[in-house]
Amino acid sequence: MSLVSKSLLASAAVLFSTSMPVFSQQLAEEVIEEYFNDIRNGGATVEPGTKTINGQTVEWSDVVITGLHGESKLTMDFVRAVEIGGGKVSMQYPETQTMHMVPANGKGSPVDVVVSMQNMQHIISGTAAARQHDYQAGSVAYDVKTEDSNFAMHITLNNLKGAQVNTGEFVRHYAGNMDAATVVFDYSFKDKNGEMAAKGSYADLAVNFEVDGASKDQMQEYLEGKRGFAVSYTIGAATSVSDINQKDFKGVFTTAGETAKGVISLKDGLFKMQGGGENVSYEMKFTEMPLPPFSAEIDSVEFGFDAPLKKTDQPMPTHLLMNMTGVKASDTLWGMIDPKGSLPRDKATLNIDLSSNMKWLVDPAEIDKAPGVPMEVQDVTINDITLEVAGARLNGVGSAVLDNSKMPPEPVGAVDLELIGGLGLLDKLVALGLVPQDQGQMVKMFSGMFAVPVGEDHLTSKIEMKTGGSIFVNGNQVK
Repeated sequence: MSLVSKSLLASAAVLFSTSMPVFSQQLAEEVIEEYFNDIRNGGATVEPGTKTINGQTVEWSDVVITGLHGESKLTMDFVRAVEIGGGKVSMQYPETQTMHMVPANGKGSPVDVVVSMQNMQHIISGTAAARQHDYQAGSVAYDVKTEDSNFAMHITLNNLKGAQVNTGEFVRHYAGNMDAATVVFDYSFKDKNGEMAAKGSYADLAVNFEVDGASKDQMQEYLEGKRGFAVSYTIGAATSVSDINQKDFKGVFTTAGETAKGVISLKDGLFKMQGGGENVSYEMKFTEMPLPPFSAEIDSVEFGFDAPLKKTDQPMPTHLLMNMTGVKASDTLWGMIDPKGSLPRDKATLNIDLSSNMKWLVDPAEIDKAPGVPMEVQDVTINDITLEVAGARLNGVGSAVLDNSKMPPEPVGAVDLELIGGLGLLDKLVALGLVPQDQGQMVKMFSGMFAVPVGEDHLTSKIEMKTGGSIFVNGNQVK
């Protein structure tokens, strides 16, 4: 688990649990104990403080939750539960809660996180086997600051509402959804090279999730397929503005998008990450350089990555997708490349779609201890590679099986390529001085050797990889 600090994950889990509460005379005590046990199962310690009972109200004051090894400490003035009948409990919390976090490795500055909740309503119902939580708030805000003042962040979720069901005895399972009308954020940081500040917002955030809880010592079980999680989201209009003030670059970078969606999951040891957006735009303005602003637009963007994260005897499928459709650069950018407008300025497209079957030869959690190559790829398939730009189109498909008894592994298969309008584009690039003339002639010479003309400025090529390492291009052996 090297991509994200285990310490940070555990601390964030504690913060998440307390800022989106869980909790009810007899029923209240039962529910709060479940809540504290959930936190303890995550590796933290809980000091519930002093309990007082007044009629149907039970209150715990001076609650302190400390993360494993003391790297985080969350303090709440009180947690109050009021039985409201029908097997339901209304929970009440202080409007402000504070968490102090200290890096587990002793490096970096301590961090303070202040959570502010306005008009929070939290109702708990159901049974211990399936505890239902329904909540809403006018706003929930997070203020994050480092003690050395090198980093600060503020996030506010407005008109928040959600539901969550907690089940499971030995493996706690949390499933639910959360919506926010808007999410507003700003952050800043600085280092020896300069500073950067950004602000932005998202509209209509909707999140669905299901997560198996785990302590730090149980993180390995995610990779083994014994625990899992899945989180999906959609958002509406989004904007962000970044003000960059570095030694080598000063400018303002703006992004905007109409809609976006995504999913990230780890189930049965299989990792999946997918997402995309519609009508995305970018703009860069330079503040201390004599350059015009650059901008670009993308009609749609999509990405995806699936891969196994557990060791198995048999290969498992993997998939990589990157697609950008309707890419349009601003006239100012085109003007620097092609001031006379000799190149077609049609919208560009890039699509990369690859799949394979692979298996881990070592436990992925111990990849740094692998004596050699940690994985084995059985085959690779090019479902599609397409690039359309400036009036030219390149397309490729193919597949190969790898012989892993040899090093490097030997591929056996074929790739089919097609190029339309490529030579015409090359001539224009040479005329613009973007490609030296001798290099342009060399490319044309090689295209005559390795491609078959099938029409006007239309070339195809078939590359075959044979057993024994030989390579044929259009039936002619080149290796």
